[in-house]
Amino acid sequence: MRAAFYTLGCKVNSYETEKLQKMFAADGAEIVPFEEQADVYIVNTCTVTQIAAKKSRQILHRARRISPDALIIAAGCYADESPGALPDDIVDLYIGNADKMRIPEIVKEHFREHPIPVQTINAQTAEAIQDRTRAVLKIQDGCRQFCTYCIIPFVRGPLQSRPVQECVEETERLVRDGYHEIVLTGIHVSSYGKKGTYPDPEESGSLGDLILRLSEIPGDFRIRLSSLEPGIVTRGFVSRISQTDKLCMHFHLSLQSGSAKVLREMNRHYTPEEYLQAMDMLRGVDPDTGFTTDLIVGFPGETEQEFQESLGFIEKAAFNRVHVFKYSRRPGTGAAKRKDQIPEEIKHERSRLAIAKAGEVTERNAARYIGSVREVLLETGDALQMEGYTREYLRTVVTDPRGGLCPNKLVKVRLNGIDHNRTTAGEEICFTGGVEIG
Repeated sequence: MRAAFYTLGCKVNSYETEKLQKMFAADGAEIVPFEEQADVYIVNTCTVTQIAAKKSRQILHRARRISPDALIIAAGCYADESPGALPDDIVDLYIGNADKMRIPEIVKEHFREHPIPVQTINAQTAEAIQDRTRAVLKIQDGCRQFCTYCIIPFVRGPLQSRPVQECVEETERLVRDGYHEIVLTGIHVSSYGKKGTYPDPEESGSLGDLILRLSEIPGDFRIRLSSLEPGIVTRGFVSRISQTDKLCMHFHLSLQSGSAKVLREMNRHYTPEEYLQAMDMLRGVDPDTGFTTDLIVGFPGETEQEFQESLGFIEKAAFNRVHVFKYSRRPGTGAAKRKDQIPEEIKHERSRLAIAKAGEVTERNAARYIGSVREVLLETGDALQMEGYTREYLRTVVTDPRGGLCPNKLVKVRLNGIDHNRTTAGEEICFTGGVEIG
């Protein structure tokens, strides 16, 4: 069997796709690139925005064009939200998140009843999935925040936290496999270990406890957290993370709006002031802590004044990077029912202004890192020049005149300046740096 995969959306989807690939490979399947002929195409879909849902549909159509007779599976969030939305001649099976890990079993059952034509069978040994420099570790699933703009709680199911020991064992394996960065991810990572969300609450612990436990694992690796809620930043959490030097001091704290009124209407559980307090607490551990965030513009009823409050907040917070999104109406959510939807042209203009403001702040904030020495995990390039990220998630082009660079290596680098040709306006600054010799 030749199996092809395509992943859209979050790091959780990426993690789950990799798990599925390994399960298929263990059963003897050949994992092939998505653009090649295959017997089964699994599209791990996303539906967090209208654009994501549209992209999911486009990829499913593409799979059918590539291989008209293949088994096409729509898996994940779009499959949960819109089962049967596409014609039967495009998608054969819709498999939601609850059954996603049963896909190998479902596919085997399908081909027992509908054998693969002999000419498409490939007897080659399945190739190993290509390693990356950073590994994603899914520690949690589900969300019960019910932000009024978000469909995810309806398609991802109840909260679930993985056992601490299971997370430890998988991290130990990843470190043995040579990964130098482990990214802890989930649908709502801040909910890890909450009471009543795990079969044995006595074993679950908190996110801070898990970080400390993983930090005890021997090896040259670092831990990074994916998106968090500001509310998780308590004195107890800060006390725990300050006890380890393996945690990257980079936090993607979801903002969504700098207006207290808009945050209430979004059903976000913090104020702008509380958000800034969370940042201050984390900067108390390390003044150079890096912060990235998401901002939604054009939420229903957002006034010009409230939008200006968001722009002002970007200035105050001094983010390293801001991802700006135009509000996307998702059927079934509270915000979608509102009559005061913002016209597309206003959303577009607010997005343009927010990206410009974020770019100004990001560039100004970047100056404080120039001249400092940072640890960079090398990812792509050649022996003389490679690109990677610092612990603070600063994208860096590293040079070494000795030609001693190689992927998946942690090196100390002095940040010399900014490469404006590689800098993304409004989002990401690209630093230049040289390996510290001696």
